[in-house]
Amino acid sequence: MSDYFHIILWFFLIETLGFISIPLTQNAGNKLADGGYSVSRTLGIILVTYLSWIFSYVLGFNLIAILMAFLVLCLISAILYRKQRLLPSRKILIMNELVFVSGFFFFLLVRVHLPEIYMHEKFMDFAFLNAVIKTTSFPPLDPWFSGGLMDFYYYFGYLSVAVTGKLSGVNPSILFNLAIALTFALSLNAFFGIGYNLTYGKIKYGILTAGFGMLLGNLQGLIEFVSIYIQHEQVSRGYYWSSSRVIPFTINEFPYFSFIHGDLHSHMLAIPFQLLILVFLLNMYFRKNESSVFENCLALFTFSISLGFLFPSNSWDFPVYFSLTFLVVFAFYCGNYIHNRNLFGTIAKFSNSIIFISIFSFLPYLPFYLSFNPQAAGGFDFVVPAFRTQIDKFLILFGLFLFLVFSFLVTRLGSGRKIGFFLLLAGISVMLSKVWVIPLLTILLPLLALSLFLFLKDIPERSVAGFVSLLTATSAFIALLCEFIFLDDPISGNFARMNTVFKFYMHLWIFLAIAASYSYYELNLRYQGKTGNRKLLNGVVKKAWTAVLVFLIISCAIFPVVSTFTRVKDMNAKPTLDGMGYMRELDMGDYNAIEWMQENTEGSPVILEASEDDSSYSYACRVSANTGLPTVIGWARHERFWGRDHAEVRKRIEDVRSIYSTDSEEKAVELMDKYNVSYVYIGRLEQQIYQVKTEKFENETYFEPVYQGSVTIYKLKKDP
Repeated sequence: MSDYFHIILWFFLIETLGFISIPLTQNAGNKLADGGYSVSRTLGIILVTYLSWIFSYVLGFNLIAILMAFLVLCLISAILYRKQRLLPSRKILIMNELVFVSGFFFFLLVRVHLPEIYMHEKFMDFAFLNAVIKTTSFPPLDPWFSGGLMDFYYYFGYLSVAVTGKLSGVNPSILFNLAIALTFALSLNAFFGIGYNLTYGKIKYGILTAGFGMLLGNLQGLIEFVSIYIQHEQVSRGYYWSSSRVIPFTINEFPYFSFIHGDLHSHMLAIPFQLLILVFLLNMYFRKNESSVFENCLALFTFSISLGFLFPSNSWDFPVYFSLTFLVVFAFYCGNYIHNRNLFGTIAKFSNSIIFISIFSFLPYLPFYLSFNPQAAGGFDFVVPAFRTQIDKFLILFGLFLFLVFSFLVTRLGSGRKIGFFLLLAGISVMLSKVWVIPLLTILLPLLALSLFLFLKDIPERSVAGFVSLLTATSAFIALLCEFIFLDDPISGNFARMNTVFKFYMHLWIFLAIAASYSYYELNLRYQGKTGNRKLLNGVVKKAWTAVLVFLIISCAIFPVVSTFTRVKDMNAKPTLDGMGYMRELDMGDYNAIEWMQENTEGSPVILEASEDDSSYSYACRVSANTGLPTVIGWARHERFWGRDHAEVRKRIEDVRSIYSTDSEEKAVELMDKYNVSYVYIGRLEQQIYQVKTEKFENETYFEPVYQGSVTIYKLKKDP
């Protein structure tokens, strides 16, 4: 009963954050059809997370800091409301509430049937989330490297989950699943809002944009369906997996895959934060006949804080959205210059806007940057021709979106002469792709040139079509960039560019999904009311075009339907929101012992548990993952990837083995003191991996048994 109360309190808190943030979203989104209400909850989460983090440097990260952040946000909103006295219409409130609640409870139902915080990288995500929840200062402790800090990772996504969890008192193993459902609902609502605002209040196109962005898969879903269920071929990882591994040696996730996969990764948590920025950028693009790109200083600060939040949430997002911001601000002031012809004044205003955005998206997060010490990246390297993306793979990923976007862009050309130039460019692109051995040039060069041309042409008017063309051009540029360079991280060999494609292709999906849904809206309007012989011709063309479109949509809709049912069937889990519930059957001893540690340990004492060199992606480190308490060494492969010294990782693995297997109390205590270990955990896994010499732990001079069952936990006496 207590869990249900905390869940209801948590949901009420999320709704409250959305409501009290309305004045701020309307101030920063005053040119939008919905006043920015579709992203109000997301903005509220960002602001209360940021304020809690700032207050924690004085008060510590605790309930007092979070409550103060909540009250400050309420105060700001109340003052702003007294000045504006504006609220969204009842229609907008009800419509967005229905979208959000539908998305939340739909995916909550999915999570109830896929609850396990186990397998893949869920232990890593849960370890980070628990470490952030338990911390009193920032950066948090690294739960898998005792004595280390989480100064190598962008942890604000986990912090945004932790803030609402701590304030409502939800159990972390339930909060994990609530966070996935919440992120899905926030993203669905934001996509809906973008489609609604792009079409000046058309609900059905808001729904279309939400569907394209969040509910569709790629064409691999159809290919895999035919392979498994028609040709009856065997696959090693089940139906859904191959849709994220279309381009060889890379990861090609898209929103529905990420959510049905269920790892609470930073790139997934950041999706609604990205969409919030797009909503605000759209508002800036709509500010025609205005002297400034922002309504006032508060709008500037709200946008900049939200933009700056991207880097500590998922660092890969920030350069993309800062560049997009630069282009939108450029378009705004370039349009102003065309109308007022004041060159120096326009340059000064443009420069001031970019400078202020840069300052206010960086300085408020200065404490994060001062402690941020990423060691996983070492510059850039060039993609060799053999590993560049093939056209067929790219079309499998984005075929539906590209079909609609190209259709829209070509029809925007208007004259036969312009279409002729486009066809000439397409021919040149084919030749260059052969000469330079970059297959995607065939698609991306015409897409980039055409969308960039239409964006620049639209600058004087700054219409919706121009904004969509900018998103398309950005997508084409990012995709081309991934064919030339990649971030040089510890992953080498064939998989060297895996993370670069993985992170940036999520941006492609978001931008192209929005562009494709708006393209359908424009094309639908354009082909209404045709008459004469052209009607017959256009009728034939439209029927063929529609047939292709219907086929592509149905093909992309196969993945979410089949993957959801097969994931639920394969998991075969007892419906629950408790992500630790699976342990009751897997190892009840672990479940009880970990629950005891959650309830009886204060602070963040170091624990000793099993870990081997090949422990990554295994059941190892389940104690630190489920409690957030730091262990001597966690998943070794991951710690190496994050930049830990390889020799140090290897030494820690050896020392852990020595502590468990030595006969000498003195040696065990010496090694435990070296890593400041307080608790020794001996469960079935430790017994299997090591020849545990338990006799030494019975020496009451050094150790005290604090928990006994199928698992035994000893506490080191610090002053024997």
